[in-house]
Amino acid sequence: MSATSPEPTATPQVLVDADLVDMLISRGGYTHPLFQRTPGGDADGPPLPGQAVVLLLGGLVEQSGLLDDAIALLELRRARFHRMVKAGTTLRVRIERVASRVTSRGTQVVDFRWTGIDADDEPVAEVEAVMLMNGTGREDTR
Repeated sequence: MSATSPEPTATPQVLVDADLVDMLISRGGYTHPLFQRTPGGDADGPPLPGQAVVLLLGGLVEQSGLLDDAIALLELRRARFHRMVKAGTTLRVRIERVASRVTSRGTQVVDFRWTGIDADDEPVAEVEAVMLMNGTGREDTR
């Protein structure tokens, strides 16, 4: 991270409940047995699939207004999952601006690190997101 980059900021938190888990698994079409409720199974129910965790991280970032200057999400890369997200998990996202470059049109291509954090401040997932942003007057940080 560049010395001129701002400190990480965090989104508001959301409580992942059983209805949300069930809806994302059902609507997402996840059929793997790991993601199905079973009689006598884990009381917390199934974990969220990794893609659903990334979807939640992106939604929290979007709702936070922290990236209102975004024009487009260009790329998601290096997704890492540290622990399962299940019903009862409280989730928020720490957003770090890692690097940026100004385009010839005056917009910026900015690399962000989104880290999903649970109620114990432990990371559950990390994703690098590359976004096209309206110009903010910052210099390149690469």
